[in-house]
Amino acid sequence: MKRALASLILLAAAPLLAEEAPPAAPAPPPPPPTATLPTALAPAAPLAGYSGGLFFLRDPNDWFIAYPKGRLQVDSYLFVNRGDAPADVVPNSAADPRLKDTIFVRRARVGVAGTFIKHFDFYIEGEWANAPGAGSTGSVADAYIVIDYLPWLKLQLGQFNAPFTLENRTSNNTLDFMERSVTVRSFGIPQNKEQGAMLFGWLPSNAVYYSAGVFNGDGQNFRNQDNSPLILARVLVAPLAPWARDRKWMNDVWVGGSFWWSRHTNLGGFVAPNASGGAQNDLAGMSTQGGAPLFSSSYGNGKDADGAAIRSHLAPNGDTIKWAIEASLPIKRAGLRFELVHSSQSLAEYNDIPGQLKRAAPVSGAHLDGTAFYVEAFGWILGDVNFISTPGGVGGFAKLKPFEPAKEPRFGLMLAAKYERIVFDVTGLPMGDAGQGHYALDVVELGVNAWATRHVRLTANYIANLFGSGDDASPVFKKNFFYGRAEHELLFRVAVNL
Repeated sequence: MKRALASLILLAAAPLLAEEAPPAAPAPPPPPPTATLPTALAPAAPLAGYSGGLFFLRDPNDWFIAYPKGRLQVDSYLFVNRGDAPADVVPNSAADPRLKDTIFVRRARVGVAGTFIKHFDFYIEGEWANAPGAGSTGSVADAYIVIDYLPWLKLQLGQFNAPFTLENRTSNNTLDFMERSVTVRSFGIPQNKEQGAMLFGWLPSNAVYYSAGVFNGDGQNFRNQDNSPLILARVLVAPLAPWARDRKWMNDVWVGGSFWWSRHTNLGGFVAPNASGGAQNDLAGMSTQGGAPLFSSSYGNGKDADGAAIRSHLAPNGDTIKWAIEASLPIKRAGLRFELVHSSQSLAEYNDIPGQLKRAAPVSGAHLDGTAFYVEAFGWILGDVNFISTPGGVGGFAKLKPFEPAKEPRFGLMLAAKYERIVFDVTGLPMGDAGQGHYALDVVELGVNAWATRHVRLTANYIANLFGSGDDASPVFKKNFFYGRAEHELLFRVAVNL
């Protein structure tokens, strides 16, 4: 009974005891948060360096980018079947028509390219290895500006490789052989570069490339001399490009064509006469890669009534119409290339006589008409097939992409073989003129290119040239030391380019 009564008293007093109990000790404060470091930022792209095959200088926002440019090509030519000197000529003298073994600097250029505010590109490069020709305004190689807002419509202004044929639009840094073919370099477009304006671009899916422009028409570093333009156009169709994705060779499969129209007026009439050699504005001569002459537009042409020797000069006069077709057919590491050029040129003949201060009145109505072509097979047997630019000049102006640190340099070993044929006639000259008649050349070429990175290249070429013959050959051609001969050349190059 007593225990029960005590329990009731404790239960009744419990609330009062709880109110009088001292407050519980406060909970200990939570431990301070662990200090955390900010996430590391990706390193900023350098303001100078090398990326994507380009040396560069840039500002942090890429509003202004500069690319140092240049190329150095040192060549050696060996002529393995020179034959005997003519009986009346001292061997190896200046009068000896045989080609001489030599080593020389073929090209030495320094320049700079750049991009301003992402849409204005420029390129300027001077040539140190060659002296300017008579009447030339300088020794500039390339000097142009590209306005680039739309991939399908770009404008190029200045002096650059003219848009006529595949090889003429290919940089000599990446040609499969040391020089362009005789078909293109001598017969098709001897001047290589022109001053003018050109629109170009790729249409959607990269299936069609076009370029068309208006130029002075008088060659590299020459202003317009007769107030008449040169019109050039080139179009390519790449049928596999829409499905290429990352397969570069499918983008490089194309067929295309080029067109040329120009009209020259009296180009040979206002230049200084030359009774011993070529004169300014003479039609460009033609020669093999090693320099053996095929055609010269300046030649001895008999004597006048007083017995003075006459030197005749053929110069453009009237319309020139040329067209060309091309095909690029790579399949992964090997492929074929083909070009054919047809030319029809109106000419005038100017005669210079020793002792006379003026040229004789021109004889108009002459023509040069003919066709040239080459077919080439190539293959990469070692290394990377994709690390140099696509031949044909369709890649546009090379720009800096998002920075990537330089990787191990890539290398490549490529073999190439080419056959060419050039046939043309000079007609419409006076009866018995030494320049009138048929000219022909067949060429077989073999080449090896060893790339030690895209900036260093070792090249060896073997070339066999067979000069034509026949009763219809021009008298000047028949007097050519190489007429009816097979002439062999061994050519070597060490090249460095930026």
